[in-house]
Amino acid sequence: MGLQTNGLSLEVVGREITGRPVQGKPRRPAGPFLLGLPALLLSCVLLIPIGVTVVKAFVTNKHFGLGNFAVIGDPGALHAVGNSLLWVLIAFGTVAVGFSLALLSYRLPAVTTLLQPALVIPFAVSVLVSGATFRMIFDPTPERGTITAISTRLFGSSPVWLGPGLFWIVLMSAFGWTWLGYVVSLFRAGLDAIPDDMSRTLAAEGVRGWKRLWALEIPLLRPITGVVTLTLVIAAVRVFDLVLIVVPGSMQRSADVLGLNWWRASTSNVDSGRTAALGVVLFAIVAAVGLIGVRGLRRRRWAMPVSVVPQEPTSRKPRPRPVVRRLGWFIGSAVALVWVFPAVVLVATALHSPREAGLRGWWSPSGFGFSSLADAANVGLFRALLSTLVIATAATAVLLVIAVPTAYLVAWGGLPPRLGRVAMAVFVVLAVTPVQMYAAPLRDAIDAAGLAGSRVALALVHAAAGLPFAVLLLRSAFASAPPAVVSEALQGPVRQSAVLATVQRTYRPALIAVAVLEFALVWNDFIVGFLISGPGTTPLSLVLWGEARQFSTSSGPVAAAAVVASVVPVVLLLSFWRTVVRGLTTGSRP
Repeated sequence: MGLQTNGLSLEVVGREITGRPVQGKPRRPAGPFLLGLPALLLSCVLLIPIGVTVVKAFVTNKHFGLGNFAVIGDPGALHAVGNSLLWVLIAFGTVAVGFSLALLSYRLPAVTTLLQPALVIPFAVSVLVSGATFRMIFDPTPERGTITAISTRLFGSSPVWLGPGLFWIVLMSAFGWTWLGYVVSLFRAGLDAIPDDMSRTLAAEGVRGWKRLWALEIPLLRPITGVVTLTLVIAAVRVFDLVLIVVPGSMQRSADVLGLNWWRASTSNVDSGRTAALGVVLFAIVAAVGLIGVRGLRRRRWAMPVSVVPQEPTSRKPRPRPVVRRLGWFIGSAVALVWVFPAVVLVATALHSPREAGLRGWWSPSGFGFSSLADAANVGLFRALLSTLVIATAATAVLLVIAVPTAYLVAWGGLPPRLGRVAMAVFVVLAVTPVQMYAAPLRDAIDAAGLAGSRVALALVHAAAGLPFAVLLLRSAFASAPPAVVSEALQGPVRQSAVLATVQRTYRPALIAVAVLEFALVWNDFIVGFLISGPGTTPLSLVLWGEARQFSTSSGPVAAAAVVASVVPVVLLLSFWRTVVRGLTTGSRP
């Protein structure tokens, strides 16, 4: 073939192309993958101890097998499994009650004004504080226990609420008081986001009441229902400190769950392999629940089918009639008063002297003062406050620095699809992994490194435990960014960091939600500090637990310590709750 240009003649000789076409692949820059390296290293804080536990569980007398799992046939272990399954039913019941309250507040908007703050307060306090509060309310002595006093006054006698069988009522009450705020808030956010045109269309067709519920609200809230149910089922299966503080010691065996059964085995002379097998069984139950929700956490299914963007002013709902508003205020006031009552009991008990709190109920007019607070301070309360503040702040800072780029990498960083799905599955499994799967090996490793009692070590453990949830939530927020925004940034002369900054500024509610929830969770933590921490860290929850072991004689100092411990998370959650809910539902566009 000849070619002539500008007076220059070129002769080009070609040959026939043979062989199969080779499919080309674009080169993936290595830079974005470095974003995930810190997350991989931090995850190893959990992954390596988990691997050690799994190996111990399957090795018996230096032989690989299932011999250690014979421990599950122990009557105590079987009873604990049954109780854990009962907690799953309690979780489902809590979701149903929460949905009903959310629907009530949606039908009667005035209910929300009073109900929302009342529900947020219990969610902000620790499970340990909730358990201590309800143990005071159901104290079997009529001179101290509110419910016992009321029952005695009305019927002449009262059942022993903390006795055999009846302690389940106390446990369920404390669990519901803690979690209903979370459930109602997420359901209410989904209900508020239902487009008005859909509601008007169904109303014009005569679809109201129960028909509207089944035709519109339940189908549209199905993704939220899945996430809420998954969260509460995992919390129920992993319950630990609530049983430990509510149920008297003489009956705790009958209230055992798998997590507590593992702890009792690990503190006795039971072989470490059999203890590890118990941890693996607990992990298998929780992981099975988590993997069911994996698909719901992927972008297309995790996104709610309704928008959480506020409606335009022209589409506002009509104001309810005056009688409906008055009914809403009445119901909202009644529910709010009932829900705030445990907090009132806790504060009033804290304001009694230790002697009066041990002899009489919170309603007694005698013995008011701050002597219970002074007693709590004498056992290291304020030192524990400072220690907990340092640990929670450090863990939150480390978590945000690592989780934000990792979530961006999974969402928009160019990971191969298969690798992205594997990473998501690993994060889901780690998010639901019980502490019992890594507590013993991690504690041994920390002791061997000479870091026992180190706040830095405990903060890193908390950051590693919170990383999976943070990545899942932030990934959902980043993945919901309009593709045009990201593609325009990528086509311009910018670096990955600029793209990350663009998406991050757009979805700050998710960042705030991660920061607030991580800080509150670390502040309120008991089980990580209890199973892993050395005495030098003195987390706040351990000080509270130390006082609560002599509950009948120290209810005043216990209440005082609980009130002081709850101030920071309550103020934090009340201040940022709307933003937290927006962050939890970010990525919920059609």
